[in-house]
Amino acid sequence: MGLGAGVEALALVRYAKGDRADGQPIIWDRAHADVRGGRLYRGFARAMLGPVLDASRPGSIWFRSMVDEFSSDLSDFHAMRSMRELAVVPLDANDRFADTMEFHFTDKLRNYHHLLLNSLAPVVSSTWRGRSKGLFTESILQKSATRREAEIQAPILSPENPARLSRSEYRVGLMLSHGLQIGEVKSSLKIQESTLRTHLSSLYAKTHSSSLSELVYLLVSSRNAAGSMPRDRVRVR
Repeated sequence: MGLGAGVEALALVRYAKGDRADGQPIIWDRAHADVRGGRLYRGFARAMLGPVLDASRPGSIWFRSMVDEFSSDLSDFHAMRSMRELAVVPLDANDRFADTMEFHFTDKLRNYHHLLLNSLAPVVSSTWRGRSKGLFTESILQKSATRREAEIQAPILSPENPARLSRSEYRVGLMLSHGLQIGEVKSSLKIQESTLRTHLSSLYAKTHSSSLSELVYLLVSSRNAAGSMPRDRVRVR
């Protein structure tokens, strides 16, 4: 679907009702893992629409270019990946969660994009509501199990640096793994908040985590598995 729609990245995301968290995503991204800014690592519908998402009609279409204010996380990620537009299609909702399909585009949308999305939105929404229940949860659990297996085989903060972290990203990750808060990391490294957000976005993408708490958990587990290692022996990118 991503290739057919001409998108840069595509995400199927489940958001808990009334929760501001990033949601549970299943992601397709055209880019390689080492792309500037990192691959798509989370959903952005909540960041773009806020509480409006919970009341959105299934099969409708919401565009970033039509929203006056939205989270800086979305702006930062799109800027790093040179993306121009995000289209969000609500798929289904109940009293516990809202499901969306999110299309990220590098180009300004043309007429054929709008025609395609207008045709696609009601179809994918109807198909999603008629799906066999439990498929999304099964896919999320399978993805988590695969990720945990990869972590056991190659800890993120090990000397091999399997996530291909840059020197700056590694430093941020190491500080977080030692329990430093975001403000303390920024102060210790003497960097701007925007720079720290960039490093965090890349860490989320390269570690396949979707929230700060999940990232810290992975980093702490990784540090404990890797043990203490002099910094100059780590293969940074």
